[in-house]
Amino acid sequence: MSTREGLWRGSASAILPVADLSRAADFYRGLGFEVEIADVGGYAFVEAGEMRFHLSESADLDPFVHAAMVYLYVADVDAVHASVTLEDADALSHDELLRRWRNGESLARIRPVRDEPWGMREFSFADPDNNLVRVGTPLTR
Repeated sequence: MSTREGLWRGSASAILPVADLSRAADFYRGLGFEVEIADVGGYAFVEAGEMRFHLSESADLDPFVHAAMVYLYVADVDAVHASVTLEDADALSHDELLRRWRNGESLARIRPVRDEPWGMREFSFADPDNNLVRVGTPLTR
């Protein structure tokens, strides 16, 4: 290992912007994550097993501009998908999502599991603030 490579040893956490920290925390708790609200306010830590990411509250969030992404690697993507109960993403038009956001409603929705050409079996869902969470398991060859 080169000296420079050694500088980057450690871990990373995605930070997802949210308009309402309490709503986002409840959403992720409902999926089975542990959520710890930080003492400083407007910030939370989300984890399950070795998966970790953060939530950061932003009063001027535009979910169609400021949304972020995180990829979660799991042992059984089909079991995880079966445990997530959200509206079908294909059933919601952009106009419907805009209407919901203007009314303070959740944008959470899910897509089906599929095998991808890059070697992953995966699905994705959007959280209440339109952040994309992709969940996958490597395909066996």
